[in-house]
Amino acid sequence: MSNRSDCVVYAGTADGLYAIEEKNGEFDVRLIGFGGMGVMRAPVIQDVDDPRRLYAGTTKAGFFVSEDSGASWEERNRGIVYKDVWSIAQHPLTRTLWVGTSPADVFRSDDRGESWQECESLHALPSTKGWTGPVPPHVSRMKSLGLDANDPAAIYGAIEEGWAVRSLDGGVSWEQLAENMDHDAHYITVMPDSSDVVLATGGKGVYRSTDRGTRWSKREDGLENYRYTPAYVVVRPARPRQLLTTVTKTGPGGWAKPEPPGVAFARSEDQGETWQILPHAVPDGFRPVPRGLVADLDALDVCYAGMTDGSVWMSADDGEHFEQIVGGLPPVHSLAVGRR
Repeated sequence: MSNRSDCVVYAGTADGLYAIEEKNGEFDVRLIGFGGMGVMRAPVIQDVDDPRRLYAGTTKAGFFVSEDSGASWEERNRGIVYKDVWSIAQHPLTRTLWVGTSPADVFRSDDRGESWQECESLHALPSTKGWTGPVPPHVSRMKSLGLDANDPAAIYGAIEEGWAVRSLDGGVSWEQLAENMDHDAHYITVMPDSSDVVLATGGKGVYRSTDRGTRWSKREDGLENYRYTPAYVVVRPARPRQLLTTVTKTGPGGWAKPEPPGVAFARSEDQGETWQILPHAVPDGFRPVPRGLVADLDALDVCYAGMTDGSVWMSADDGEHFEQIVGGLPPVHSLAVGRR
């Protein structure tokens, strides 16, 4: 793993949450909850102050908190209108929690999930009539929430499908971010060393903004043969210029076809301006598609990818090569790295 005995990888799947730990050179996998409670779309969040406190979301039962590293869970949905959770974030300075749901909405908690307040002004945007979902019944999803580590009042959201949104006043008011932005947004993140630079992914590729999301430009240099970004972007505060993501040549509709989906891992050395495909990350003709991608921030070259076939892969050289460490899980939709 990361050669650190206190590392835990949390794999959110189509049916349950699993903890993966390395023990004596072998990888131990345990189901730690949420079987039959929907898909674990949002990566688990470990509390900034207490590593035993975990925050998790399900698509059928809402938001949950564990005070004992996942041994038990308590539902905390007071104030959350929709129990279809797609994204969770915690600000490192204020400890404020944010949850994104389907239908696309945002909820805020200042007491670690004991109570929640809906960001009601989000629905006052006239552009909400353009929000939809990719599959019947076409309900939109707040697929990702991005926080600015240097500005607690700034919150960004990626809507599938509804471009992106931004609040610069702690969720009181919101703006639609649609100029040159993909309507099918997947992930959004603020660069740790610059509040101005925001990166987003979508069904048509990678997008970059240098003015806090007001205007976007599609960044295709190095990704010309790829069209879809199915997972996250790895961003590390200790290495803020270097990013890692995954791309495919086809969208989800093509992943089950006889021909391979064209999976690749791509690295950027200039904070998303240009990209380079890592040719040996996975074998030619690789079929599983990465839905989760995460780095171990305490071991900068270690990262993990969770696949649609229920496998988890690890790279110890920052994405140059991946090897399978776990198989046989339900399809993986999210990954997180925690510490015991």
